[in-house]
Amino acid sequence: MKSYYNYLSVKADNFLWLLQNKALEITGEAIEEIKAGFIIRTEKAIEPIKSQLVAYAKELEIIMAESINLEFSEKTLKNQDWVTNYRNSIQPIECGKYYIYPSWFKEKDHRINVLIDPALAFGSGHHESTFGCLKALGILEEAFQTIKLQTKAVNPNTQKNASSETTSLSKDSANTFKGKLFLDIGCGSGILSICAKKNGAIVWACDTDEIAINATKDNMIKNNIVLDKVFLGSLHTIPNEKGKFDVIIANILADVIVALPLESYVKQEGYLILSGILDKYVSKVLDKFKKFKIVSQEINQEWVTLVLQNKG
Repeated sequence: MKSYYNYLSVKADNFLWLLQNKALEITGEAIEEIKAGFIIRTEKAIEPIKSQLVAYAKELEIIMAESINLEFSEKTLKNQDWVTNYRNSIQPIECGKYYIYPSWFKEKDHRINVLIDPALAFGSGHHESTFGCLKALGILEEAFQTIKLQTKAVNPNTQKNASSETTSLSKDSANTFKGKLFLDIGCGSGILSICAKKNGAIVWACDTDEIAINATKDNMIKNNIVLDKVFLGSLHTIPNEKGKFDVIIANILADVIVALPLESYVKQEGYLILSGILDKYVSKVLDKFKKFKIVSQEINQEWVTLVLQNKG
């Protein structure tokens, strides 16, 4: 370890999470999120990192047709145990039955525990869009439990056991998605795939970023589970799987959500969990899925998460 390290504070007024991902890709080191920005601590030279972030921001401006204002602040500091300081800044996330925690915390009883250390792929539960997806999983748990109870109730051979069925469901709360086929598009760190798998689902996960695929596989191993399929690519990679999925999760940009033929891959009466959507783009997404029923529409700061059901 060198005696000094470089500190770079980056602030942006637009597409912050994409810039964070790019910083992780460039540096290969964890970053610290701050209000409207992030901090990079590295022993590498700062100027090449800044240049690459500026170039990437210009690419985003062209693609998204929106401006991005970047602010940099840098200094050289004496090396200390900033890894410990950083760890202290990362707290576990609890959302419904899901408990997302880094390795320096302990599991919780009576929760679906998911171990995710902040790393190169986006998604540790702290971002508003990821947290929105965790809440959306809770909404689908209730929907599937209701369907199961209704199915039991209309069967004369099981109607008398409706109350005992409720008790059974509560005891089997880690299997709410049993038998349901999920597809996590843009899986990132694999957090949502792992949550669904630990809740009984059959899970396929994909991403166009190889770093994310590797992170998902690593986190799968850390959580002692095996996802059913993890692959590099997107829907174009699985053209023969149309109409197969009970649930598709897409925590990605609104423009990508609109461009993807998600409606062709989700079952009739199946669900979409869509996030990574800035509130100003919600109407564009909803317009794409006019034939879908809005089950839930929730905004957390400027990020919207939608749960839609295929009624087409």
